[in-house]
Amino acid sequence: MRWRTRRTPADLAGGTTTSALERPVPMARRRPPGPAEHPHVGLEVVRLSVLLVATVLLQTTITPNIRILGANPDFMLVIVAAVGLLRGAEIGALFGFAGGALVALALFQPPGVVALALIIVGYLAGRYAETSDLSSGFAPLITVFAASIVASVVLTVAQFLLGREAPVWFVATRVILPVTVLNTLLAAPIFIVTKWWLGGRVERSSEVD
Repeated sequence: MRWRTRRTPADLAGGTTTSALERPVPMARRRPPGPAEHPHVGLEVVRLSVLLVATVLLQTTITPNIRILGANPDFMLVIVAAVGLLRGAEIGALFGFAGGALVALALFQPPGVVALALIIVGYLAGRYAETSDLSSGFAPLITVFAASIVASVVLTVAQFLLGREAPVWFVATRVILPVTVLNTLLAAPIFIVTKWWLGGRVERSSEVD
């Protein structure tokens, strides 16, 4: 079997030939990863969407009928904090925005204030997860405790700016304190259920980068 050779102008001048096997082969371009190479992304979106819808229904239909320690539990806030801890600041903030807007619209409330409070909760929970050990069990409690205070303060300030004034002592003892205690008690079981539903994985922004 004889290999065909190709003569170049330089070969003709020097009397040499270049075999086809000696020619450089161009390197194949690497295709960016497509959706088929990341099948878990679609499943993750489905799980988050189902969790969002279920939480909105829970917050708008069942929560108003539950009163413990003189307050209603805020399941949406606790789950937003859990999503922020498990999926990072960006997804936590987006989940908080969507959840806050849907809950507010369902309850005929201004969506901007509730969404803003939950955006802050989801983002700060994700940032806190980057520097904390989620396996210790205290991270969800600390996060929900702080998130309840932050969200209550944001909502109280918004009510004050809208002209709905209330005594500070009354708001602190009858609103912020019982809601914070109740949400903190629910933090651990809700975090476990949310982690199980999302596949038991913990994704942090620092690890992705």
